[in-house]
Amino acid sequence: MSTFSEDDIRRAAEVREWLVKEVTNKKEELDKLRDTLLIVDSLLKKTSFITASHLESSASNLKDRSAPEYQSLHKEEIVQTKPSIDSTTKSTDTDYGQDDNQGVEIRSLKRAKDNLLISNAEYTSTYVRISLVNDINLNINTPPFKSFFLNRILEGMKSKDKEKIQKGEIDESEIIDYKVDNDENGRINSVTISNYRERERLNEIFNTATWVFTRMLEKGI
Repeated sequence: MSTFSEDDIRRAAEVREWLVKEVTNKKEELDKLRDTLLIVDSLLKKTSFITASHLESSASNLKDRSAPEYQSLHKEEIVQTKPSIDSTTKSTDTDYGQDDNQGVEIRSLKRAKDNLLISNAEYTSTYVRISLVNDINLNINTPPFKSFFLNRILEGMKSKDKEKIQKGEIDESEIIDYKVDNDENGRINSVTISNYRERERLNEIFNTATWVFTRMLEKGI
């Protein structure tokens, strides 16, 4: 029967502690990589980029485009409760704070690595309001809120809507719009987006907002 010295036991304990730390670090790294992949995919979609793997499988997937699994590009984009809307839903409601009488639903936005609650976002078929929880203190000037979420994502959606207006595909009253509510110190209270119209946009707004707020929390500004 083999025996272990105190030094062996001590070294084994140190190795175990190191392994636990490595597992934790790798998990956090994996979460960050998944978040980064999600946002990169979002950017590539906006530039009509097609990945090599998508090209290889496009022929076999063509016949399955009506399947539910094809409708969502990312597993993370499947919301817990989906609004009953379609891409042709129209709304002339421009009052950000008004309930459109179609029922408000809630989507919890959480940081991936520890499930920290960032927002209990509320949405209907015509608007999304992402209100930060009381414990979350984020400034409007902290990157990448303006540079990415507002200027790249939301303004990008607005630019596409303007093109559709010029082509006569939608009315001016249907263009996507947004409003940021913040205090005099720049602390963000909420972001409200109206006329998102499409479920794909709703998913992108949720996913991008979660990623952006997570990055802002890491900066701690």
